[in-house]
Amino acid sequence: MKEKIKEIMDYYDLNQKEFAEKIHVVPQTISDVLKGKRNAGEKIIQGILNYFDEINPLWFLKDIGDMLLDNDKMTELNRKRTFQSLHFESLEELALFCANNEDELMKIKTFSNIIDKNAAYKVLKIVNVKGFDG
Repeated sequence: MKEKIKEIMDYYDLNQKEFAEKIHVVPQTISDVLKGKRNAGEKIIQGILNYFDEINPLWFLKDIGDMLLDNDKMTELNRKRTFQSLHFESLEELALFCANNEDELMKIKTFSNIIDKNAAYKVLKIVNVKGFDG
């Protein structure tokens, strides 16, 4: 793990203090990890993966793949983070967001399933109201 941390620090041209600040640990903790005095704990690992979005977690944790995520994976990650952090003050604000982001929203399987079910429900409601026997 210390080799991975060194590689990340070198890639971003960060010293121990700068790196520690970014992942919210004290510089001595990073120094101890790099000297082999302690293992990188959960706080360090989470700090790295939270701050450095483009670091491939599989590379960092299991040495699988490249250090950096490719553009498609970064786009997907950013899209998920954007949608997870949404908050709307009103239904009008939500409706406007949905209208402006329809193409992106329809790529999300759960969302598109909800839309499909809602559309089907509306069609059935119209059919029942008008007295069609289908």
